[in-house]
Amino acid sequence: PRSRRSDPPPPPPPIPAINGAIVVFAKVPHPGTSKTRLSPLLGADGAASLAQAMLSDILICLSHCSPLKHTVKVLVYAPGTKTAESKLVSILSSLGLDYHFLNEREGRVAEGKKEEQNENENVDLEIP
Repeated sequence: PRSRRSDPPPPPPPIPAINGAIVVFAKVPHPGTSKTRLSPLLGADGAASLAQAMLSDILICLSHCSPLKHTVKVLVYAPGTKTAESKLVSILSSLGLDYHFLNEREGRVAEGKKEEQNENENVDLEIP
């Protein structure tokens, strides 16, 4: 006689923790410098708003991606000015996202250090 009770299927294997970093390079949205080809259609403010929405979508998607849960997220931004940094902090705060960020100038410093090292060595870029 057949048993009506069957064994449950085995649980799926656990997803391993992912380490490392994912880096996004972005230009901080600003009227007159963002999505300029769309400015005739959207206006400078509209083009900057679109650029901010597109950047926000990418940052949100990466933050909510389960396989990237344990991955450090870094945003390298341009231009490397205090005004751009303030805008970026405002965007990240409004989205409630936790990203490390550095400006393009800091990235270039790290790149310059790499060129000074032997080709087979890695550069450790400290993320605060």
